[in-house]
Amino acid sequence: MGISMRLPDPLYGAVKPLFAPHALWHAARLPVNAALRGPGTGFPGLRALDEPGSGEEFLIYHRAMLRTFAEEASRHPDTLFLLDRWNRFPSWLADFFAWSQPGFLPGALDRAGEIVRQGTADDLGSFLEPTLVGGDRFRGLHNIAHANIAAYEAHRFGAAHPGLRDAAMNSPECSPHNEHFWSLHAWIDDLYSELLRRTGGESVEGDRAPELASHGPAQRVHPSSFTPVRKG
Repeated sequence: MGISMRLPDPLYGAVKPLFAPHALWHAARLPVNAALRGPGTGFPGLRALDEPGSGEEFLIYHRAMLRTFAEEASRHPDTLFLLDRWNRFPSWLADFFAWSQPGFLPGALDRAGEIVRQGTADDLGSFLEPTLVGGDRFRGLHNIAHANIAAYEAHRFGAAHPGLRDAAMNSPECSPHNEHFWSLHAWIDDLYSELLRRTGGESVEGDRAPELASHGPAQRVHPSSFTPVRKG
């Protein structure tokens, strides 16, 4: 099997315009960018990152992205793309976390599980993204995972690898073109669904983003562990 990070063509070509607003959505949430949100903009009801409710908006928005992605991927069975819907972080990523931020990932996963069992959807989104509401020493798992995936891929394959062209995970403009964007957000969406089942709540899109049907064998393969370059 070959290495793949960027979504296979023609799925990549179809996805790119669909999720072009992703980076602007994130930018519009910054408190300093009030002109990008509110009445008369493309995001009339959007909350800023320092407003209560912004955490739940993060979960709802990315659930809608997953739904759209699944629908589009089902139109391209010829790509043989299979979404690797993580039920846990893969060993190569967990190993990278252990090297780059020792102790952070176990603490963040434990805290996320605690929020799923006892907190609200807004608590979960605010912790994972994170927003500017509240604080926790392990907050920001989503953002740090994006950065660590990008660093791992650049280290393992080289920043100029064709599979990373217009698909770097550390850029909101092109991260939706990377297969691991969808794996990470499917994992987050499953946490959201577990919380909703506990609370009896339901997002405006309904419970859990749909599964992406398997059209064939997965195209990508990663080594089972990260072998770091010694620091210093």
